[in-house]
Amino acid sequence: MAIFKRRAMPSGPLATGHGGDDALLAQIASRSDLSAARHWVHYLYCADEPAAHRAAAEIVAAGWELQRVDAAAKGPGWVVIAERHNAVTSPDAVTAARAFFEAVASRVDGGDYDGWEASL
Repeated sequence: MAIFKRRAMPSGPLATGHGGDDALLAQIASRSDLSAARHWVHYLYCADEPAAHRAAAEIVAAGWELQRVDAAAKGPGWVVIAERHNAVTSPDAVTAARAFFEAVASRVDGGDYDGWEASL
């Protein structure tokens, strides 16, 4: 008998293929209409300032706004905070955003996509 059961990935309308994203979407859906426009914020960490500015340039070129590019609050490194206002956080949009930000993170020194949050 297994002590820990492996949780199945959700399927259906909120499935993105990423457990954390699915949980956030379910949380938003329980309190708000997913088709409603909202403020959407993404966090990407980089090893240093030049890497953060390279990531920021790529993010802006893709149509995102920058909320901040600054030294990380804890530990070494820099943070790039990107946002969109009036965004719809559909499962398809969330999947595409994760793929984009993870790709940006993979191209800069110390890149680490730390996820997203959205207003209700």
